[in-house]
Amino acid sequence: MTTAPRLRLWGLLLLAATSESFQRTPSSRAHTRLHASTTLTELLEALKPYAPVRCIVVLPGAGAILESAVDASRWTMSESTTPTGKTLLTCKIADGGDSPPPFELHLDVDRAKKATLGVSPKTGGPIVRVMDGDGAGLVTLLPTG
Repeated sequence: MTTAPRLRLWGLLLLAATSESFQRTPSSRAHTRLHASTTLTELLEALKPYAPVRCIVVLPGAGAILESAVDASRWTMSESTTPTGKTLLTCKIADGGDSPPPFELHLDVDRAKKATLGVSPKTGGPIVRVMDGDGAGLVTLLPTG
């Protein structure tokens, strides 16, 4: 049995108290807690009740930015190993059939070393940044539900 790598969460917050959007959620969701050491899967699972979530990826050199709003409550997650040995966590929404999923996000589990939880200065809502060990951003998640 392998143990999933743990993310180091800096600026630990109780998600339910982060912003107005979290405060207005039903009390059953108001007890979502993230600890100082949690897995990437646990972090993403904790965001499911706060769908929709805007996912933002800024490519190196800022030549492009990819944004997508997704119903995170419908995410299915799985880990796989690539032929090069990387372990990827895949979050996707599959609508069934033979067509490609309308949303799919792959995160390198070994590169995702920490995450920050806070309040977006732009929107005033919650913001989650998943970063590598050097602090470079892998993905920014903005729960809006």
